[in-house]
Amino acid sequence: MTRKPRKPRQPRTKRPARPRSRKLRRVGIAALAGLAVVVVGAVGAVLIRGRPAPPQSPPPAAPPSVAQTPAPLQPAQPVQPAPRPTTVVTFADGCASAECHGPMGERGHVHRTFADGACEECHGADQGGHIYPQLASVENACTSCHTTGAHHAFQHKAMSDEACLACHDPHGSDSPSLLVATTVGETCERCHPRDRGAFAHEPYGADRCAECHDPHGADNQRMLLGGPVPENCRLCHAPVVLAVETGAHTHGAVDGSCLACHDAHAGAAAGLLAAQPRELCVTCHEDVGAQVSGALVSHDAVMQGQQCVTCHEPHASERHAMLRDEQRRLCLSCHDEPVQAADGREVKAIGPELAEAALEHGAVTIGECSACHSMHGAQHARLLNEIDPRVLPGPFNLQNYALCFACHDKGMADMAGATFFRDGDTNLHAAHLRAGEKSGGCADCHAVHAGAGERLVVETIRYQGSQWETPMNFVITPDGGTCSPGCHEPIAYSRRPGGIAGQPRGGSP
Repeated sequence: MTRKPRKPRQPRTKRPARPRSRKLRRVGIAALAGLAVVVVGAVGAVLIRGRPAPPQSPPPAAPPSVAQTPAPLQPAQPVQPAPRPTTVVTFADGCASAECHGPMGERGHVHRTFADGACEECHGADQGGHIYPQLASVENACTSCHTTGAHHAFQHKAMSDEACLACHDPHGSDSPSLLVATTVGETCERCHPRDRGAFAHEPYGADRCAECHDPHGADNQRMLLGGPVPENCRLCHAPVVLAVETGAHTHGAVDGSCLACHDAHAGAAAGLLAAQPRELCVTCHEDVGAQVSGALVSHDAVMQGQQCVTCHEPHASERHAMLRDEQRRLCLSCHDEPVQAADGREVKAIGPELAEAALEHGAVTIGECSACHSMHGAQHARLLNEIDPRVLPGPFNLQNYALCFACHDKGMADMAGATFFRDGDTNLHAAHLRAGEKSGGCADCHAVHAGAGERLVVETIRYQGSQWETPMNFVITPDGGTCSPGCHEPIAYSRRPGGIAGQPRGGSP
């Protein structure tokens, strides 16, 4: 409330000048009695001045056996309230004696009108039975001195139902603003049950409700001080609100309402979120939710810790999909070192591999890890979008190479001129992929992230995923190359017409 300037008091007439209370009258009588004693003593001193004082004998000594023990102090007795008067008591008699209404003036915060003893500004004279009616309704009585939010479009319902007394004591209180409870928060809680979320909004947790709400009235719903929800949040969170308004990629699905994701008072998760991030996000991103729940292989970053906000900015980002960083840097923020998976596996670090390699896979170079890996969950090992090209089951099936052929020409598997790896017109890729009952995998000979050899040919080969390593000994020549791995004898190939006689073990297509 804002207190209006007090109107000048009109001089009162026909009021005898006497103490306002019985307590004051008693104090006055005691003072007069004391003054009389002083006067009488002074007169006596004048009358006997000049006479020699009679000799006085010393006082008798107390018997040595008597202990000089002071009487114990008695605790002060509380003042008992006076009985309800049966005769008319005027305002001139006073209202706040020790026995009558006095304790109301001893509280930490006292209403100015009561402290001034001007009870008649709010109450009429005694109507009999010690009843002093209010001169006006509570609201009108208060607004004659205090400016409230009565002119605003939205009013605090408490002001309509119980007027000011729903929140304020009209005489005195131990709390500022004469609140009926100890704090603002406790006062509000009398009507508004407290949210018990694990994470509280700092002003709400500190009982500072008035930092967001006007307690009397406002021109905005919920009596917010700053305007509609985003504008009110801007009062403290201006950088976040500005980012949502101006970012290249923003969380547009919230329709400008912060309360779509956050609880204004207390939330179940950090950041005042209404639920844990993954649970909250999939309420709108249903396709991602289906992918996560149906995944045979889960991404730990989605399932643990900060979940979705590990990788995504929740408000706005300059990057596609509201990623926190460029995709490559974002992935390496975890995979630059070995990662212990939730199932106990150790996921190999690719950071050192990329740092030492002379050549990178094109998808890695452009930072598109998602070209091969599903970030939210997958049906295949290593979160791959398709079957792992390291070990392929059974005879040749073109569908087993869907991961690599998502970017590369599938003609490399069966068309003579579709690859540089050929001897004359013989497609050597096709010869390797059709290796009898077991298909060869692309990752048998090529590094999937980065390598030292040209065309990402590996320096050592682990055929069909075995742990037995053998040197590849691959060498590029101007029109072909040579290799001599452990899986077949040394052999050369040339793209010249006719090629070089001889075929690698496994036959031709």
